[in-house]
Amino acid sequence: LIIFAVFCYSDYLTATFVVNVTQSSYEAEENQSITLEWTFTTRTQGSYRELSIYCDLRNSVLPIILYAHHDGVEFPDSQDDRFSGRVQCDKDVLREGRIRLHMSRLRTEDSGEYGCDVMTEDGFNSGGCLLKVTGEKKVGVFYSLIT
Repeated sequence: LIIFAVFCYSDYLTATFVVNVTQSSYEAEENQSITLEWTFTTRTQGSYRELSIYCDLRNSVLPIILYAHHDGVEFPDSQDDRFSGRVQCDKDVLREGRIRLHMSRLRTEDSGEYGCDVMTEDGFNSGGCLLKVTGEKKVGVFYSLIT
């Protein structure tokens, strides 16, 4: 189990580093797929030497980890078993300042508040959104028996 500790020292971090959620709330049905997306401030020149991303479901006292990334390395072992094989991050857009988490086979218990914490040498910030997963709509087929 890998646990990330994020320490913020406001004297050393600039207020210009921002994490935004692309959409504040999402709705989907059970067994569907969805993409949650955040953006963060990127440098106009050069690249980040340090980039840490920690995304989680914040429904309980302890967050449920969906995705952890530090300095170019993902930590799949830190992902909660409830999301294992159902959540992937699009790593190609990270350098553009975008975090895209693809969630598949949604369950009603996936409903809740999702957050993404991002830390670079330029600062730390986080953004959150809500996801509501409703039961799959069933189409009823009725047969009448003629006796």
